[in-house]
Amino acid sequence: MSTDTQLSSDARPTDEPGAARANTFARRLAGSIAVLALAAGAFAFANITQGPRLNDAQLDVQRTTVLAGQRLTLEVNQPVASIDETGIAVEPAAAVTAEIDDRTIMLTFDAPLAYSTDYTVRVPGVVGAVQPTPSTIEYEFTTPGVDVYTLTRRSDQGEPDVVQRKPLDGGDPETVFEAPRIQEFAHHGDLVLAVTIEEDGSNLLFVTDARDGEPQQFGIPRGASIRDLAVSTTNQLAALVLSSPEIDGVREFDSELIVIDLSPNGGMDLLPVLGLDGEKSNVSSWMFVPGTTSLVAQDFEQSVFMVDVITQQPASPLGVHTELRGFVPGTSQLIVADPDRGARIDLADGTTTTLELASADIAENVYPGPITMLDRDSTYLISLVALAVEGDRNVRTSMLAEVGDEGELREVYAPASETSIIREYCVSPNGQYVAVAASAESGRPDGYSDNPGFTETMTSVVEIASGHTVLTMSGGFSDWCT
Repeated sequence: MSTDTQLSSDARPTDEPGAARANTFARRLAGSIAVLALAAGAFAFANITQGPRLNDAQLDVQRTTVLAGQRLTLEVNQPVASIDETGIAVEPAAAVTAEIDDRTIMLTFDAPLAYSTDYTVRVPGVVGAVQPTPSTIEYEFTTPGVDVYTLTRRSDQGEPDVVQRKPLDGGDPETVFEAPRIQEFAHHGDLVLAVTIEEDGSNLLFVTDARDGEPQQFGIPRGASIRDLAVSTTNQLAALVLSSPEIDGVREFDSELIVIDLSPNGGMDLLPVLGLDGEKSNVSSWMFVPGTTSLVAQDFEQSVFMVDVITQQPASPLGVHTELRGFVPGTSQLIVADPDRGARIDLADGTTTTLELASADIAENVYPGPITMLDRDSTYLISLVALAVEGDRNVRTSMLAEVGDEGELREVYAPASETSIIREYCVSPNGQYVAVAASAESGRPDGYSDNPGFTETMTSVVEIASGHTVLTMSGGFSDWCT
């Protein structure tokens, strides 16, 4: 008898349980696919019926507070056929213009925005190219804050001069540079440049990182003098006017305009700016063009020119003018003054427009001071000094005022003490605030021959629209003026 064990077909294990499991899995898989297909279809249907939705947004918030014309780009999930331009709302209020291009809605802000502000932008009536269901696109962003910098001179008290900064929206002042005597300073971000005064009256130039750096001295000729130090509000550039002592009757630098590249790869070398003749430029005044790598300068024959300090293309002439007055805040519109008129030069297209400014109605004993344009129209700030006789002495009072299109005058700031005198004022890059330096009646000239000031000077930062003083700190020489 055989010992091999064989199972008959009747004795083999059945396949029915495995088949049942397979059938169950197949049914479940099919059901899941059906559910997913239905969900995908419903999602696709919802996308169509809900109208366009926001996919992405781009905005350089750092430039929104220093330049007009900054663009917010809203990218949606389908081509856009139309939007309700009249219903576009920005909170807090800000004027915008809108364009559409395929899946993109582009909003351009007409003027610089306010510092440290939460903005909400709503674009209603956004209709896709596929079907007519409108939607509302909403986007929120926050603009950066700003620090206010001042120079306090204390050498008359036997203490070093200090450059301090303080956040505009609150906080304690912080010393970012000090030296026995400081002539002037400028800053870009946390980089602070300062011109100090030696015992013999010559200058040294330093740069420091206000966060943690030690001051580093630039290599300039021994015995040199520096003036008109300033930085760009939008690019890592600084410039100054440099003169050196005569050696054998020859000066290496004679009121020469020098630019410094502050970028990480710039090397911080001192580079000459070339004038209209392609040679080193000798200038009486100069200033950076906001939003560009160019500057405008005036030579000693009053010829004004513009040059890109990075590309070093040949300088562009801008005519002959008596004085450079600065730029309309946030724009490349240069204000110049001549004996018979003032003019606005739009550096974007080269056009020149005569300024038609309304005169304010002021009393005979009130004397006007410097003016600063606030917008593209004819609104401007002006400092006023009133003279009066009280008993046996003359009394001066001062205030800063805004003059409108029709010559209407509105007080923006007056010192708390009636006898304090406004010495200087500087409008913020976005035109929102003005830094006003005033000294007490007892203040005296501080004895500095270059960039002189007054003792007992305080700076008040005032919101121009409301006249509200938001910050007060010691010192003056706000670099908003540069």
